[in-house]
Amino acid sequence: MSSTRTRTDSPVDQQDGAGGQSGTQTLIRGLRIVESIATQDEPIGVGELARQLDLPKSTVQRLLRTLQQEGWAETSDDPITRWQLSPRLLALGRRSAPSRNLRDAALPHITALGARTGETIHLSVPDRDTQMVLIDRVDSVHPVRTFNTIGAGNPFHTTASGKAWLAMLPIEEVEAILARPLEKAMPNTTVDPQQLLHQVFEARERGYAVNISENRAHVCAVAAAVPGPSGRPVAAVAISMPDIRFDPARVSEWGGWVRQTAQSIGDALAD
Repeated sequence: MSSTRTRTDSPVDQQDGAGGQSGTQTLIRGLRIVESIATQDEPIGVGELARQLDLPKSTVQRLLRTLQQEGWAETSDDPITRWQLSPRLLALGRRSAPSRNLRDAALPHITALGARTGETIHLSVPDRDTQMVLIDRVDSVHPVRTFNTIGAGNPFHTTASGKAWLAMLPIEEVEAILARPLEKAMPNTTVDPQQLLHQVFEARERGYAVNISENRAHVCAVAAAVPGPSGRPVAAVAISMPDIRFDPARVSEWGGWVRQTAQSIGDALAD
């Protein structure tokens, strides 16, 4: 590392350097902290972050102060100090070119789907080959509704969006993903690879996937993948609702609507 230190790396690298840690590891730790905060439904304390990341509390505290110093994280208004991402970082993420173009193309279509169904609409994209991450949302008009934070990620096998995404992939890729250890997030979560493969084939045939309390209690969803120009999926759209309004008799109707919406987004991206 250069002997000239910037204001950003000084408070972290000088401390970690004494323990033989490289600047690369410091950067990775900082990014892991940002990623962990982004997945929370509410601000999080230093101790809980340290436990989640298996890092010393003092290291997490130093990294958070550096992120705060540079405008990437901030403390909440809670009496006990808790941390959240700054509006600056959230705005930067929303301006990233691929996601921005996708959101711009999808917005009128997911807005129309929200108006048609009255339910929450999610637009998600894959994070590598491990999970789907929410990048945009249209909120339900109902007082009782589902809610997921922008940036939240969930494994493919636990969500309708993830299964819809898998349904548009080549079978060998699907088998490789399902061959890994799979977390049983809820009692309804399917973790058997053969059962999941059967669900993926069903979703491929119907053009949409269904989730009944497999990722969160009392939350159901119907989702379809957005096709890209090459035929590979680029995103997924989901209608999400509490189970009190989930009617099995309407699944094919919702499935047709979300499939049509996903195709319209794909067509818009191709124009």
